[in-house]
Amino acid sequence: MTVYLDNNATTRPARAVVAAVVEMMGSGYGNPASSHVVGRAALGEIDQARARVASLIGVRPSRLVWTSGSTEALNTALHAVARTHRHLLVPRTEHKAVLDTSDRLAAVGVPVTWVDVDSSGVVTTEAVEAAIPDRPFALAVMAANNETGVLNDIATLAGVVHERGGVVVCDATQQVGKIGIDLAAWDVDYAAISAHKFYGPPGIGALVVPTGSSPAPLIHGGGHQGGWRSGTLNAPGIVGFGVASALASESLASGSTQIAAMRDQLRRDLEGSLGPCPVNGGTAPRLPNTLNIRIPGVDADALIVNCPSVAFSSGSACTSAVPTPSHVLTAMGLSPVHAEESIRLSVGADTTWDDVRSAAKDLVAAAVRVRDLTDWSV
Repeated sequence: MTVYLDNNATTRPARAVVAAVVEMMGSGYGNPASSHVVGRAALGEIDQARARVASLIGVRPSRLVWTSGSTEALNTALHAVARTHRHLLVPRTEHKAVLDTSDRLAAVGVPVTWVDVDSSGVVTTEAVEAAIPDRPFALAVMAANNETGVLNDIATLAGVVHERGGVVVCDATQQVGKIGIDLAAWDVDYAAISAHKFYGPPGIGALVVPTGSSPAPLIHGGGHQGGWRSGTLNAPGIVGFGVASALASESLASGSTQIAAMRDQLRRDLEGSLGPCPVNGGTAPRLPNTLNIRIPGVDADALIVNCPSVAFSSGSACTSAVPTPSHVLTAMGLSPVHAEESIRLSVGADTTWDDVRSAAKDLVAAAVRVRDLTDWSV
């Protein structure tokens, strides 16, 4: 059986989520935009889900716009702020949904300033302050990095940005459901989240928009959701999103101590057999489930091929098909060789201690084989 340690890429939907989605597909098939009883019933289920999602992330329900996921949400937000605030500040470690969209906007004349991170991958207030232009601007910044799990101080960064008249687009995708989040307290203007990152269904996410803001849609036709995103709502997905949010609220109350303990045990087991293995971003605050670790002398892609019993990644699932070193790790100062020796292990709610022991054992054996094949020595 494969041990799944790629929960930052996606998670297995919780059983209660699957049950809710299936039930909604069978009995809640009405179009929520319809005024008849079947449509109103579907809308009622969506409103309940809206309240659950909003409660989890700490915003008013009216600020949520349903999307197909964080990629669409971030695209929408970046195009919206590019119209009003023009100049974008973008840290080099952002998700490709932000980087590639910013590149496209730059190609049509939107000024983009790339913000450096420190050696731990943290976006510092000093770096942001140094990049702020003398014109309206927006900062796009992630709460938690998808590759390293490194956390940014969003509330402090938002304070700096707002003091200078800017707006904040926060990619909260990786943090939601893993540790607590309060977008209202952070005072961000826009935020993106996605259900499949915390045991919800794929293909459903949300964009948090400013109260009273003018819509800037990417998708037109019908003026649904206050004009922000047209199209018939994915009612089953939204209901599953709501159930996942309710489950996350319950699990966060019990803390994440065991998840962090499993993560740390993985590192100890790897180092105990393979020698020192530096943790990328290890000196910064991190998500409790994420271990981005470099195994000297072991190419990450070769390790994946040689260890089929463990599902893990050499970086983001959205970039792992691209044969280049991780842009996140190279932005942190790692050489291409060191970046290519780094793997991401992300523990999940379904991970057991037996999984941890089995995965570490198999990873060590595979790493030794790769080292032998390359005749590596310290």
